[in-house]
Amino acid sequence: MAEHEHAASDFLLLPALVRRTSRPTAAAVERPLTHRRIETLVIALFWLLIAEGALRKWVAPQLSQALFFIRDPVVLLIYWYALRGGVLRRSPPLLYLGLAFAVLALPLAVAQIATLGNSQLVTVAIYGWRQYFLYLPLPFIMAASFSRDSLPRFAWHVCGAAIISAPLVFLQFHAPPSSVINRGIAEDERLQFQSFAYTGGLIRPSGTFTSTVGVTELVSSSFALLLALWLTPARARGVPIALLLVGSAALATCLALSGSRAAFVHCAIVMLCALLLGALTRQSAVRVRALFLPLAFLALLVVLYPIVFPQAFDAMLTRVSEAYGAESQFSSLGIFGRALYETIDFAYFMGNAPLMGYGLGLGGNGRTWFTSADSDFLLRIGAESDWSRHIVDLGPVVGVLFILYRIAFVCILFVQVVKATRTSGSALPLLLFGYVGIGLFYGQLTGHGTVGGFLWLFLGLCMASCNVAAFETPRTGPLAARPRWNFVT
Repeated sequence: MAEHEHAASDFLLLPALVRRTSRPTAAAVERPLTHRRIETLVIALFWLLIAEGALRKWVAPQLSQALFFIRDPVVLLIYWYALRGGVLRRSPPLLYLGLAFAVLALPLAVAQIATLGNSQLVTVAIYGWRQYFLYLPLPFIMAASFSRDSLPRFAWHVCGAAIISAPLVFLQFHAPPSSVINRGIAEDERLQFQSFAYTGGLIRPSGTFTSTVGVTELVSSSFALLLALWLTPARARGVPIALLLVGSAALATCLALSGSRAAFVHCAIVMLCALLLGALTRQSAVRVRALFLPLAFLALLVVLYPIVFPQAFDAMLTRVSEAYGAESQFSSLGIFGRALYETIDFAYFMGNAPLMGYGLGLGGNGRTWFTSADSDFLLRIGAESDWSRHIVDLGPVVGVLFILYRIAFVCILFVQVVKATRTSGSALPLLLFGYVGIGLFYGQLTGHGTVGGFLWLFLGLCMASCNVAAFETPRTGPLAARPRWNFVT
């Protein structure tokens, strides 16, 4: 059977009817070589995401800007295999709509450069286009090429990343900001990495990343995947209990020492999704675990956190109190008010940005590549949230359309997650959605390279888990041959 016949990306198109095939033949069971190569490259991409900051801090800080793009050749190689193997032959409209934005952004960037008349914008525009669109096809390719066994194999590597990160985070937490383990090996202060202040003279660890945001994303994404494994029956996990225990302990260490309120909030959202799993699944055993395990984890956290990490616990309480006091001056909802504000602050830029936008990439970190004597200009267009960046980078019209694209993506994804959960009883789709849902909705998907790297990868895992779940039920088990779906538009 030809490879492209296995490579349908049937995800996110609201199937009206699924016709199950007869028992698959041996040829249908065999997985295409292209899919196996893509899976290997995706795992390599994950490890480059983990190692990128370490290379920039402790190996070649003088190449820091170049190393920022170290993952991109692997992404392009994945796309080459996908195109060569016909993986995206039957892709959903969401992919083509996203690619339409990618194509539209090219003449838009040319017009922006011509309007401002600054050649530096060429570099910024390339950086901005990369942040927005380079990784967009990746989750669709993962959904089309990952198999049922791909998900636990990926979980092995996630456990490994947590186990490697835990001792490093522990050492960074107890080391001063000026130590090599925190600032890197560069003697030039311009190439050193500054640690965020925690409280009481402590710092927030950055792990192998160049900022604390990386630890937040590693903890949040790994928690969603590992909790889903704990909710999965042991015979179906594909991960040894010993590795799962050690990985979970390492992850708890990273969370306790992270000093990140966002990490705790994201983990809480994932636990709420686990409770929702208990209401959606039809399997009584899964329902019991879904209701018991999140509460057991919360109880362990409350009991062990102040005992095992008393210094971090006190510092975290102080940080939460101080941050709440500062945020309460603007909203009585504290951190939640800050989060809600990011869904409306784009309105400020709507009335100020030109129709074509200021420049692709200028709304976020891309402006650090842009040297301008007019510092007020850069301050005026700096955006804190991704929705605001879309207005600055793409203009009010295209920017709002891209915001609507993200909202539609999240809504369709949630519908498919709920369907997959009810069909299979698997915890993976819903808990992975607990991590990627908010990030895809309005998080730093296009504004921060590390955040975007985690979100695109785990979005692909979530979509792949939906595809896997759509073709198996608790009674029949997995189907090796994917049927052709009929869709409604």
